[in-house]
Amino acid sequence: MSSDKAPQQQEKFDRVGYLTEEQFWEPIQDKYVSELATLTPEEVFPSPNPGPSNPDGSVNFECHCVGHLVASPCGWEFREAISCQKAATNDEDDGRCAEQLMRFMDCAIRTQCFKKNKDTEDKDESKEE
Repeated sequence: MSSDKAPQQQEKFDRVGYLTEEQFWEPIQDKYVSELATLTPEEVFPSPNPGPSNPDGSVNFECHCVGHLVASPCGWEFREAISCQKAATNDEDDGRCAEQLMRFMDCAIRTQCFKKNKDTEDKDESKEE
């Protein structure tokens, strides 16, 4: 089978490389990778993501654990609800954020932003069989 594609089009495809075990264990020759290998984790990642809460106690909306919610169609509502909940300081604040949480849930139901897509549902069904 001959290829009618131009060389530029053929270069877009991934390439697979193979190493022997001896090649795998050879010293790294690339200068950048060699320098990177000598760095400490603090030097590689100078400002680690602190998790769901920032050091000041506020919500870290850049955390991978909530990033998908912030980027969803209901991101604004999510931010409002979580910020309100995080600001609640004692038991007397229970229910204080109900309105914001309900707006978030209403948005999620209206936009179906958390509904499984058809491909995911098909895979889940095939696992059960």
